[in-house]
Amino acid sequence: MLAVLIVLFFTLGSFLNVCIYRIPRGESIVFPPSHCPNCNKKLKWCDLIPVLSYIFLKGKCRYCGHKISIRYPIVETLTASGGFLCYLRYGISAQMFISFAIFCILLYISMVDIDTMEISTASILLLFIARCAQIFLEKGATFNTVLSIFLGMFFSMLLILIIYILSKGRAMGFGDVLLIAAGGAGFTAAQAILANFLAFIFGAVFAVLMMILKNKNMKSEVPFGPYIAVALFITMIYGDGILQLYFNYLRS
Repeated sequence: MLAVLIVLFFTLGSFLNVCIYRIPRGESIVFPPSHCPNCNKKLKWCDLIPVLSYIFLKGKCRYCGHKISIRYPIVETLTASGGFLCYLRYGISAQMFISFAIFCILLYISMVDIDTMEISTASILLLFIARCAQIFLEKGATFNTVLSIFLGMFFSMLLILIIYILSKGRAMGFGDVLLIAAGGAGFTAAQAILANFLAFIFGAVFAVLMMILKNKNMKSEVPFGPYIAVALFITMIYGDGILQLYFNYLRS
């Protein structure tokens, strides 16, 4: 069963690549069928095997030799890895599939943010709906659950909202505010603090690495959405365990 799931995760990663490329351009994700963007040749099934086709074709189009972006196998591998983590955390369950859907939405948002420096309202709304479904499944659809959703959104977005206001949108975009609010729905105050802390840590580590590597191609503006997305997923899946370890450390 696990092998079937992994194949499914890789296949969905391939579909996610289509969404990442086409949706921001306003193109259909169904028509035309998968094709080379350079020569427009329709790709065969053997050209679309996640990761393996990229390796066998040596990263080039079979028909025109045009270079294929390394992002395609990376997204497919990340999608399968995210799905595997959800499986390890929840087993085969509704919670696993919802968590995996959230991961895919976060990955989509991250890649599009890297390309366009924008986070669409539609993707934020989809994330919020998936997050609410996850919370209702876990806690039930009660008044307290609904209250926790909005309190979590408030706690999660507070810091980034303040930065956004004080910097007048120069340090953070409003899309970042909406992203951490939607993904942080249902978080406790401690989980919200953890998510913010992780996002800034990841951002700082990336900035230091770029300084060390002296990457001349680095953009003057760096999207913060991917760091928020990673922090949200880690907090959703492992947040309780991380916080428990921290509180145990404080008591020792």
